[in-house]
Amino acid sequence: MYKVYYNNRFIYIGADIQPILEKKINRKLTGTFNIREEWEKFKMDETCKSIWMHGHAKGIWNKFKAMFLKVEAAGGLVKNSNGDYLLIFRNKKWDLPKGKLEKKETFEMAALREVKEECGVTDLKIVSPLCTSYHIYENEGWFLLKRSHWYSMDTTFTAEPVPQQEEGIEKAVWAKPAQIKNYMEDMFPSIKDVLEEHLPK
Repeated sequence: MYKVYYNNRFIYIGADIQPILEKKINRKLTGTFNIREEWEKFKMDETCKSIWMHGHAKGIWNKFKAMFLKVEAAGGLVKNSNGDYLLIFRNKKWDLPKGKLEKKETFEMAALREVKEECGVTDLKIVSPLCTSYHIYENEGWFLLKRSHWYSMDTTFTAEPVPQQEEGIEKAVWAKPAQIKNYMEDMFPSIKDVLEEHLPK
């Protein structure tokens, strides 16, 4: 199953979906359907919040992703030695530090570099991969599909993070797990999903 975010809307691709999610689907596409035409309809119809392209996940996904320019990114869910988690505020949204890969970088290298650059946090260590998220956005008339690779990170750094203002980051803060839900009202759905799935319960 693939889940792709487009603004505050969703596209699910695959044969199976959790029953709780199926109840939230506005349109379910089955049998034979034109993937490009269905994307165009979805893009234009803002009243449709979610569609499910039902079928063989890999086959549909390969055709779907071929319609877009690709962007690779990586970032981190960072916990310090006090048990606090790192958040940034950019483009009027609370977010996690992440950014595009540079030449010859691995995903792990990019994730570590982005956290350090965007927040001034040092002594970072990757604990494990977390997940991969996908979202579509428009840039100068082109629609791009960004794949973000997320990693769990630990650090002994507990000082105030320093937001990279030249990248549009207005704030960078440490937050207790119990506090993070207070930030979620102003957060992209893809980031909410990462946090809700991987923060300690």
